Amino acid sequence: MKKRNIIIILIFLSTSLCFGQESNNNVSKEWQIEVGYQNFRMLDKNASPLIYVSNNGCLDFRFQKRTSQKIWSIGTSLSVGNNQSKRFGQRRAVVDGHTSITGDADSSVYVINPAISFVEAGLAYSYFWKLNTNKLNVFIGGQVKENFYYSGLGADTWFFNQLSILPVCRLIIFDEQKSKIETEIAVPVFSYLVRQPYTLDPSLPVDSYFWAYLKTGSHVSSLNDLQKINFRLNYFHQISERKTVGLSYKFMWMNYGNISDRNLKAYSNSLSVTYIF
Repeated sequence: MKKRNIIIILIFLSTSLCFGQESNNNVSKEWQIEVGYQNFRMLDKNASPLIYVSNNGCLDFRFQKRTSQKIWSIGTSLSVGNNQSKRFGQRRAVVDGHTSITGDADSSVYVINPAISFVEAGLAYSYFWKLNTNKLNVFIGGQVKENFYYSGLGADTWFFNQLSILPVCRLIIFDEQKSKIETEIAVPVFSYLVRQPYTLDPSLPVDSYFWAYLKTGSHVSSLNDLQKINFRLNYFHQISERKTVGLSYKFMWMNYGNISDRNLKAYSNSLSVTYIF
């Protein structure tokens, strides 16, 4: 199956889910805003033998519709910060210019791994159904998720893109009076990935490096070469009929091995303050 057809299928699935909602008179609608901190660690042996660490500020928006039996949500996320090698940290490079007839030479100073050198952006669509059980408050469902990572490794540019379909399980551990604790876990079973291949020279006569990277660095993946876990723990406290505050902890672990001996490994920890209205 061609990669273009794969993308069309993913878009069709997300669109079908979005317009396939049932009407319900008892639907509650809510907006969620999350502001917090993320620590992201990455080792991409295709780009560098060094471990890179990012300390980022993160911002998430989510719209959610809920009934007693179903949950539908769509959200976007953004994480921005620095990205520095664990061994060397921030460095500067001095590039000497041409020497004049007097013997003087101009020089330029470049900051490697500056303060803003990491961006992670995401878009997710989720739909859950409640399991009919008297002992556990469990919702199962699916998610279509797009994640894009862009960063600087030394003086080089690094990016990684992941478009995935994930089964998701949400378990409400505690729900009494005005407080609630819930967990959520998701694992991608099918993904369309773009990893920077580092095989194209800037002097090559190509019309578009973007399409060239898609052609040489894209890959359709499943659990055999991409393992990724997304875990989330939420605590919510209702302060009024329409307003809720809370804390959210998120953990991500990933291992991608489409290139022999050049695995991409990453994990992140995030802590956010949540406001729901």
